[in-house]
Amino acid sequence: MATTWHGVELADASGSLTSNGARLLENELHEEHLAVVLLIGSPSTRAARVQLVSKLLGKGEAKEDVAVLSGEGLVLLASITYVEKDFYVLILDVNTSETGEALEQLIGAFCVLSSLVVSCYDEIGSTQCIVPFLPQFQSLFQTLMREFAIMEVFEMFPKMINIDLSPSRSLKDKLADTEKDERLSSVEALESLIRFKKVELFYPLDIAQMNYDEFCGSHATVKRLFGLEMNGEILAALLRKLSIQVFQHEPLDLGTAWDDFVEDKCRLLAEDALSTYVDCVHPSVLEHPPMELKAFTQLHEEIWRLSMDVYHSASKHKSSRYRTVRNKLKADIRAHYDTELGILTQASREFCAELRQTLWAELYTSATHSRDGDTFTAILAAIQDFDKLFNEKARGPEKASVLRDFYQHEAIDAFKQLENVVIQQLSESRLKELRLQLEKDFENKKVALVEHFKQEEAQLRAGMVRDLDTMQKMHEAKAARVKIDGSEAKWLRDEINEMKRQNNELQEKTIVLEHTQQDTANKKAVLAMKVDELEIAVHHEIANRTEILELGEKTFRIEVELHDLTRQLRKTTEEKKELQKKLSEFLLKVTALPQALQQHLFCMENGQVDFAEALTSFMSE
Repeated sequence: MATTWHGVELADASGSLTSNGARLLENELHEEHLAVVLLIGSPSTRAARVQLVSKLLGKGEAKEDVAVLSGEGLVLLASITYVEKDFYVLILDVNTSETGEALEQLIGAFCVLSSLVVSCYDEIGSTQCIVPFLPQFQSLFQTLMREFAIMEVFEMFPKMINIDLSPSRSLKDKLADTEKDERLSSVEALESLIRFKKVELFYPLDIAQMNYDEFCGSHATVKRLFGLEMNGEILAALLRKLSIQVFQHEPLDLGTAWDDFVEDKCRLLAEDALSTYVDCVHPSVLEHPPMELKAFTQLHEEIWRLSMDVYHSASKHKSSRYRTVRNKLKADIRAHYDTELGILTQASREFCAELRQTLWAELYTSATHSRDGDTFTAILAAIQDFDKLFNEKARGPEKASVLRDFYQHEAIDAFKQLENVVIQQLSESRLKELRLQLEKDFENKKVALVEHFKQEEAQLRAGMVRDLDTMQKMHEAKAARVKIDGSEAKWLRDEINEMKRQNNELQEKTIVLEHTQQDTANKKAVLAMKVDELEIAVHHEIANRTEILELGEKTFRIEVELHDLTRQLRKTTEEKKELQKKLSEFLLKVTALPQALQQHLFCMENGQVDFAEALTSFMSE
């Protein structure tokens, strides 16, 4: 056993891991198994706690350390190395208070991460500064009890030692009163765990003659979290995750911190596994000529299994995030596979297209320079040679696609050109000869078909005679069978057949009726359309006639008024003529009177009226 005195802060007052703490845990103790002894108590007991550790480790007086450790963070007092057992013991110290600072919220987590918690009491602080009455401790473990199995929580539960530093030695009675008056927890299982993990209550005189092994050596065992032995990496990561939760004002959750740590670890492993996959697969798609699709798929499956084996073998942490990262790794590998397959496909298409162009240029040139009579055969041979050579030399998943494009373009173009050449080479005599030959063949085939159809007709007639004889015999046999078998079952069977026949007839009639009904409906629709059109026309005609009647009525009324006016005019004219006649007579009589009397008759108030003017005016009217 080798002891080292440190006196450094692992976490500051804000709960953040210090640079010294990070260096110690992540570098020196990265993979070392750890047991943690945590001393807690009110700030007034810190000097006593440091003196206690110094005395247990045989360091003697540690006054200078009290001055050094006057801070408020999580302090690493000392470390003990067990070479034969291959683990380290970290002795930590932290003050408990009710200030609500970030470090105060993390004290419960420090207790959970410890193998042994030593609580010191001196009557200045309350019993809530002592584990298991520490509120943060109870809250955190109640959360763990809800989320994990009882055995996993029991494995994480630290052992607890209480030291009574008060002059009155009253801690035992106060603990009894607290357990009696204030239930420790509403969770019965948590109370059971506490009963199992309580060790003893010590007084200063009890530990005066003890050394470290006698005091807590058997209780300071390697800490286990979620089935794994804790090391420096795990402790540093969990402290960081928990301090982030406090900084973000989230409820303290060790399970979430563990899941985040596992996710970070698994993500690194997944990145290594993915890098392994990419390093193995990517060079293969850059080969020239390209590899075959089957070989690439087989390589993908083998490297995929290898990458997953790398991930599975390296990841031993128990968490749901393990499966989450594994599923993401599978998705990433699938995405890389699709990408690499696209690269391979493009390389294969370029290679096969170049090969197709080169081969066909050579073969087509040699085929078109052959003799005129052998052009068709040469083209066919060139296509067959191309197919053979292309299948031998082409590589990659696009081989079949490029060959299909060849047959859809180059081969068809070659045959079209060949067709044009053949058509140009055929002479009129050859065409006439072929036409005569075709006509002769047609006549021969026509005569042969006529003879064949005559034979078929004779055979059909003979077959019909035989069928008629057979049907007659069947009818006779049926009649005989009816006579022989007159049972009710036979009669019912015949009746059923008759009903089926009638049913078929009815179905046919129904179909006919449906067609008739459909035709009737169509005609009805047409008639309805015509009726609508006629109704519209009638409405227009009614409107026109109504307008004509209104116009006639107005005309009639105007004519009546005109007749009235004409009659009045005629009457007025007659009256005027009568008056003119009377006036003429009167004037004649007046003219017969003397001149003086005429002047007297035509006098007015303002003067005289000339007789001639009066007469002219009257006559003009």
